[in-house]
Amino acid sequence: MTFQWPWLLFLPLVVVPILVVLYVVAQMQRRKYALRFTNVALLSQVAGKGPGIRRHIPAVLFLSGLTFLLISLARPEATVRIPKDEASVVMAIDVSGSMQAEDLKPSRMEAAKSAAQTLVDSVPDQLQMALISFNAGANLNVPLSRDKDAIRRSIDRLSANGGTAIGEAIFLGLDQLANRQVDPQAEKNQAIIVLLSDGANTAGRSPEMTLARAKQEGVKIYTIGVGERGANPALRSGQRVGLDEEALQRIAQATDGEYFYAANAGDLEKVYADLGSQISWVEEKTEVTALFSAMGAMFFTLAGLLSLWWFSRLP
Repeated sequence: MTFQWPWLLFLPLVVVPILVVLYVVAQMQRRKYALRFTNVALLSQVAGKGPGIRRHIPAVLFLSGLTFLLISLARPEATVRIPKDEASVVMAIDVSGSMQAEDLKPSRMEAAKSAAQTLVDSVPDQLQMALISFNAGANLNVPLSRDKDAIRRSIDRLSANGGTAIGEAIFLGLDQLANRQVDPQAEKNQAIIVLLSDGANTAGRSPEMTLARAKQEGVKIYTIGVGERGANPALRSGQRVGLDEEALQRIAQATDGEYFYAANAGDLEKVYADLGSQISWVEEKTEVTALFSAMGAMFFTLAGLLSLWWFSRLP
């Protein structure tokens, strides 16, 4: 919590304690005046049962409301997380045959699908998303939209088979982002491709052919490597598959993106959750004067209502 006019904080620090002291003194004077009656028993019979602790509740509420209102004069600010305007994300998932490997349980493919659902759940509704799957070629499963349910259903239907066309997936993702609907008055329109793969490009155009375009169009590519480092697990067909981290790192670095390595399914979901936080939210300072004023008004109103109800007067 910060304040635009912090020098005005002296008001609640000075005024409120003074009022508390005056209130305590007034209560002591009142008690002293009551004790002047010599027949305390007769006084209690005449006066009846006193208000007890209820007498102090309206005063406490009144002082609380005054504190909030005086603090609001200093124009308090709070840091809040808000969705970025008109952000667009293309999620490209490798569905090549090597994703059938079971070094991630139950398989690389199932772990990737679970993690992709985590990313969809972690971003705000305002964000546009598209889903691309790629093996020997690239396929647009869901075009850019805010229909998160369509993304989820399409992810559930993914299955692994075929080669790995990373360059084709990037090129198709860039086409989607180039045709996206944007707000011309928005200050920022972040465009990102999240690419998940476990191997080097084996089909279609090379990724290097698409990176210059991504850089020119201001699209960052985040790459995620899936698989066990230094291992070559065998598929059911007997083919052994590995993880080409260097290729994925080059793609990310060329576009000012970032490379992530997920050692297991749990880490992979965490990577996606972190990505969702990075690409969809921004921390900004916002003035919360109105909130403090509203709290002050609420305490004032409550103090007045209770005082009128119990004592037929305002505090």
